[in-house]
Amino acid sequence: MIFYLGEAVLFAALLLTSLQVLRMRRELKRMRAYHAEFQQVFGKTEAALEAIQSTVRDLQANGRQVIEELGLRIDAGRRLVGDIDTLGTATGAPRTGAGRRANAA
Repeated sequence: MIFYLGEAVLFAALLLTSLQVLRMRRELKRMRAYHAEFQQVFGKTEAALEAIQSTVRDLQANGRQVIEELGLRIDAGRRLVGDIDTLGTATGAPRTGAGRRANAA
């Protein structure tokens, strides 16, 4: 009689262990699916960050070009204004600052 009782206890323990193993197996499957999804998300994030980094580099390069071009044009404009002032002074035309102030506003 004690033999059957011991066997029943061991069988119950085996059954509980098997159920626990099945539950853990389902949990591992779910975790693997999450892991694959996380890997995809991180891959996409890495690609997006590389694209952003490339865009920032392009913007910096283009910004430098724009600043250099703008500086050249400002210098040319200043020379032109100086030439106009020189011509105006040479012809004896009265110099008025009203036109320049009106354009600045």
